[in-house]
Amino acid sequence: MGIRYQQTYTVPFYESDTFKQFKISSLLAVALQISGEQSSQLGRSDDWLTEHYHYFWAVIEYALEINKMPVFGQKLTIETEATQYNKFFCYRNFWFKDEAGEVLVKVKSTWILMDQESRKIERVADDIVAPYASEKISKIIRPYKFKKQAALENVAEVTYPVRFSDLDMNGHVNNAKYFDWASDMLDFDFRKQKQAKAIFIRYNHEVLYGKDIVAQMEQDGLTSHFSLNDDSVQIEIVWQ
Repeated sequence: MGIRYQQTYTVPFYESDTFKQFKISSLLAVALQISGEQSSQLGRSDDWLTEHYHYFWAVIEYALEINKMPVFGQKLTIETEATQYNKFFCYRNFWFKDEAGEVLVKVKSTWILMDQESRKIERVADDIVAPYASEKISKIIRPYKFKKQAALENVAEVTYPVRFSDLDMNGHVNNAKYFDWASDMLDFDFRKQKQAKAIFIRYNHEVLYGKDIVAQMEQDGLTSHFSLNDDSVQIEIVWQ
C-alpha cells in the first residue's frame, strides 16, 4: 500500500458550472494540485525532479467513476495514493469524499516521466518513487480500449485554436482543457438532462502552442466518443 495524503476542499463558485456542479476540468486540476502537494511533502517536488533528473510528470490516462458530482459550496475531503509502478508507468488513485465519508468520485490515473528537452518517455527510477511506498510490479495494467477516430460515424467537428492560456508549466496544453473542448460539443439540453457516470481520457501525444485542436464527436446512445487531433487525445463519456 502506498502512503495516502489528504486535503479538505470547498468547491468554489468559479469552479462550478451552470448547474452548480464541480466542473470536471476543475476537479482534475485540483487532483493534480493535491498530488503535487504530496510529492513536495515527500521531498519529490517538481523542482527536485528537474534538479536531479531533468524530468517532469505527465498524466496519460484518467478513468473517473462518478456516483454523485460535488456541488458549489460542498466541503470535500480529497485523498490520493500512488498505488503501483513499473519501469515506465506509475498508477495513482484519487477519492473525492463528502463530509460523511461517502466517495462521490473516484479517479484512477496513469503517469509517465518525460525528459524536458527530448520530450521522450524515461524509465522510472526507484529513487524517484521510493518515498511514496508504492508497490513495484512487473506487469503493465491494461488501459481502457477506446473507439478509434477511424471508426467514428456521423461525426460532428469543431476546431479550437491553442491559446497561451491553455498551456501549463510543462509548455503543452493543460490536460484538463481537453475535456472542456470535447464536452462543449454536446447540446445544452442534453447536458441539462444527463449526468456523466463514467469518463475515460487518454493522452497519446502532447499538443503545443500555435497548433489547432480538431475535435470530432460521435454520439452513440448514452456514450459520447471524442477524438481530438486524430486520436492525440481520446475521451469517452458514459451518461445516465
